[in-house]
Amino acid sequence: MSRFEERITRLEQTLPHVEPAELARWREAGEPLLLVDVRQPEEAQGASIEGAVNIPRPKLEASIESHLEDPAQPVVVFCGGRGRSHLVAESLRAMDIDARVLRGGSAAWQEYCGGSGSNPNPG
Repeated sequence: MSRFEERITRLEQTLPHVEPAELARWREAGEPLLLVDVRQPEEAQGASIEGAVNIPRPKLEASIESHLEDPAQPVVVFCGGRGRSHLVAESLRAMDIDARVLRGGSAAWQEYCGGSGSNPNPG
């Protein structure tokens, strides 16, 4: 296992995560949160989550505060895989921002929602 993979595995074990079902409940309840797609714009096109802000990883730390309505607001980050979102969450938490990782990223959300980027309809 590479050092990078070891680091991501360690972050997966230590960072707080949000399951797709939990994110859907938060959104349905109108919980204040900032949902951030950390992929490059061309990667995010057509495969993001409705209501997410696309802030690529290289720009995120410098611009995140301008997107927060409340400094205590949770930030849920996601990517297409597992690496970038964990690195971003680690960095944001070092800035005292309540960052969490969407477990499984956009793929898990799409699967949970049946292929759409919006919340699934209950029932």
